[in-house]
Amino acid sequence: MRCERIELRDDGTSCLDVLALDPEIAAGKTTERPAIIICPGGGYLTHAQREGEPVAARFLGMGYQSFILRYPTYIADHRKPSDLSDARFNENAPWPEPVVDVMRAMAWVRAHAGEFCIDENRIYMLGFSVGAHLACSLAERFDDEEPLARAGIDARTARPSGIVLCYPMLSADGVLKMSEDGEGFARILKRALFGTDEPSEDQFEAMRLAHHVRPDMPRSFIWHTAEDELASPQETLDFASALLAAGVPCELHLFERGPHGQALCDETSAADETHLNPEAAVWPTLAHAWMSLGGR
Repeated sequence: MRCERIELRDDGTSCLDVLALDPEIAAGKTTERPAIIICPGGGYLTHAQREGEPVAARFLGMGYQSFILRYPTYIADHRKPSDLSDARFNENAPWPEPVVDVMRAMAWVRAHAGEFCIDENRIYMLGFSVGAHLACSLAERFDDEEPLARAGIDARTARPSGIVLCYPMLSADGVLKMSEDGEGFARILKRALFGTDEPSEDQFEAMRLAHHVRPDMPRSFIWHTAEDELASPQETLDFASALLAAGVPCELHLFERGPHGQALCDETSAADETHLNPEAAVWPTLAHAWMSLGGR
C-alpha cells in the first residue's frame, strides 16, 4: 500500500493525498482498478476531516485507488469556522479558483494511471456538500479554456468518468444558511464563496449548478436526506430533473432522515450520534454498484 502527499501548488495551499493498493494482486500478476478522487466539504472555508480519510479507506477496501483532494480554502490554516479570531485567510481561494485544482488532480491521476494500475475509463469524482459543488463544477466546466490553460491540460484529461454527489450544495443560496453566528460569519462566508462582501446576482447565478447542466457532462450518482437543513434537498431534486431533461444518466437516492454532514453515516466517521444513520449508511455500496456499471 502507498500513502503519500502530492503538492498541487507551490504555496502549499492545495495537495492530493494518495491511498493506493499495491498494483500486484498476486505474484507477477496485476489488475487494473478504478480510481476515486474525494473532495471533502467545509463551506469553501475549511475541510471536513470525517469526509476525507474515512471515506478513502472505505473505497480503498472496495478496490478503488483512492485520492483526497485538499483544494484551497478561505481559511488558510483549516481552523474550525467557529475559531476565526486569529485565522489567516487565503484571498485567492474563492470559487471558481478550486476548479483549477480539481483539474490538476484529474491530470495527476491520469498521468500516473500506469504506475497505480488505474483503468483510465473509470476515474470518478466524489464530493460532499461544497466538495460536491466542486466535483459538479468540474463536470459542467471540464472544457472551460481558462482553468484548463492554468492547469496545463486538455478537456479529455479533465473530464471524469462520473461524479458522486453526497448531500450536495448546488448553489450559494444554501451555503449562506450556515451563517447562524451573525453578520460577521455571513460576511466571511461571502468572501469565501465570492471574494467580496457584496456579491452580484451574476455571481450567485454562476454557482446555481442546476442552471448549467449540459447534455455531454458525465453521469451522476446523488444521495441526500430530506431532513437536511443546510443543503437543500429540493435543489437536489431540481438538479436531478435538469439532468433528466438534458439526457444525462443519473441515479438519485433521497433518504427520509438525517441531518447535513453525515459522511459514511456510521461509527467510522461519526463525530457524534447525529452522524449515525443506518438507513443511509448503504450509500457507499449503492455508489459502488453504480460505478461498476462503467463510464460514459
